[in-house]
Amino acid sequence: MKKIFQYPPWLVEYTVEDGARLDRLAFDNYDLLTTEPKSFRPPSTDYGEYENRPVYGYDDCFPSVESCLYPGSNWRIPDHGEVCWLSWKVAPKTNGLVFVVKSQVLPVQFTRKMLFSETGLNWVFEVFNEGDKAVPFQHVIHPLMPLNEVVDFHLPGFESVYNATTHTMMELKNPDEVRKFLLRQPLGVTNMLFVQRVKPGKLSLTFKKGIRLEMNFPEKKFPTVGIWWNNSAYPDEDGCRRNECAFEPIPGLNSSLSDAHKHNLNLSVAPKEKYTWQIQWKIYR
Repeated sequence: MKKIFQYPPWLVEYTVEDGARLDRLAFDNYDLLTTEPKSFRPPSTDYGEYENRPVYGYDDCFPSVESCLYPGSNWRIPDHGEVCWLSWKVAPKTNGLVFVVKSQVLPVQFTRKMLFSETGLNWVFEVFNEGDKAVPFQHVIHPLMPLNEVVDFHLPGFESVYNATTHTMMELKNPDEVRKFLLRQPLGVTNMLFVQRVKPGKLSLTFKKGIRLEMNFPEKKFPTVGIWWNNSAYPDEDGCRRNECAFEPIPGLNSSLSDAHKHNLNLSVAPKEKYTWQIQWKIYR
């Protein structure tokens, strides 16, 4: 059941039963995220489990985005992580929302806090380890934004760019080259880029109505920015293609926990401890 939260000028619609998905996130009644499609059917080809439900808005990818074996176990993490498939609990506050869910596999409780101001949104995340062993994990925010509303963006400096769509390292040397490459992509083309070893942890997007969203994140914890750029191309079937993009800080060089763990780039929470971090959104008109 969809619920509504308002903190002027913010409006949030969310569904706790559906992975605490944000069905709508609007600033001054302008949608920053994609919204629920008027109709939906899953693609006939296998595009992964995540594509078998409507894809829009925001959810959390934890403890991995890519389906992979959890380190040291036989558990295969679901597509886009575990917690987006679970029912959560929510506690509305005067200036925000606190969403909480317990993993059904790991001894952890995951919390997403959304704290609003007149010009900003502070995302505060927490993983509490109730077990007696360290728990490695990735967490990736998954804010799907309407690509046809994004007119510009700016990235931090970086060391390399990997295109997961073509499985190649790209010869893009600076943030402006990445910007020009994506903004020139025609309809019917999809790219998934991993902009690796960024510094500083800062990027921004400009929307058609003159709203600029600045995102700040701790680059030591999140050395990569994943950019999903889907220009009405994916899933590649009539009635299924979406127009969307996402800019996602990632703890690792890609969105697989097993790979991040292999390279010692994953996050980890000690036994009986809490691990907390923040991602800040600032709005400029």
